[in-house]
Amino acid sequence: MHFYLKTHWRLFLACIGIVSFVAIIIGLTDALDWRLSLYFLGLSTFLFFVLFFYDYYTKRHLYRFLSGETTAMLYGDRSPISQQIQKQFDTLRRKEEKHLLLLNKRREQQITFMNLWVHQMKTPLSVLEMMAQNKELSPTAVLTETQRIKNGLTIALNEARLSSGFQSDFILMQLPLTQVVSTAINTQKTAFIQRNIYPSLLIPEHLTVISDEKWLAFMIEQILTNSLKYSYPKGKIELSATETKEQIFLHITDFGIGIPASDLPRVKQAFFTGENGRKFGEATGMGLYLVHQVATGLSIDLKITSTPGVGTTVTLVFQKINT
Repeated sequence: MHFYLKTHWRLFLACIGIVSFVAIIIGLTDALDWRLSLYFLGLSTFLFFVLFFYDYYTKRHLYRFLSGETTAMLYGDRSPISQQIQKQFDTLRRKEEKHLLLLNKRREQQITFMNLWVHQMKTPLSVLEMMAQNKELSPTAVLTETQRIKNGLTIALNEARLSSGFQSDFILMQLPLTQVVSTAINTQKTAFIQRNIYPSLLIPEHLTVISDEKWLAFMIEQILTNSLKYSYPKGKIELSATETKEQIFLHITDFGIGIPASDLPRVKQAFFTGENGRKFGEATGMGLYLVHQVATGLSIDLKITSTPGVGTTVTLVFQKINT
């Protein structure tokens, strides 16, 4: 009640003031006897008391909540204002709960990823340490292990960037597709040499796409890392592109062990390693997941087809901008 009086006393006094003014004017004009004017004033004041009390009674739960007398939110209050506030409050609460669940899921995902990542980074470090102890360090072996560390650091860095807000971390521009792909191949040069795999580049020079250079290069590099990992030595990885009136297709094809049909629908999920990942023992299950997340953010369609024992093709589909 105290909070209600605190917020409505000006309105109550204004109503009484208006009625009093009307009663005085009527009395001065001799339209009514002064006793009738006072009666009119008293009756009006009483009716205003009843009106304000009824208003308070119908909104009592709201004002008790606003004054801090209770933490219960409006249940049983039938006034339209209270019901609308309750509805809005419930909507905001559900949104907040959904947001908190998403934050918790991301936090758990980051913790799981970091545990896997730290465990995997021990392997190249252990190899380098063992080679140093045995005095068997060779440039090729060192480059191979440092490349594995660099790939792991790249995934960890980009996973952190995606979690902190991808929308604020990209710049769209027109990019020559051949140049971006060539740069990505060059970053994986050591791995190509180590596995004696030949990259075949079949992309027309005139093709350009609208994308972010850094994130597009990351996607291609990660796809190449997977292709190299699961290709046969002395094999080939083919990078080609085709176009239609509305779309440009970048195909990255390896001729390796392929992906089992049962695993194919799940390869874009976080931490899914599948049958091949368990066999090779080097997969975090985050590579294609991050590629899928980036592709979604850049409005690039990601398609994966594979035949066990024959190979895998990953296709990035870009929409053309008609000018």
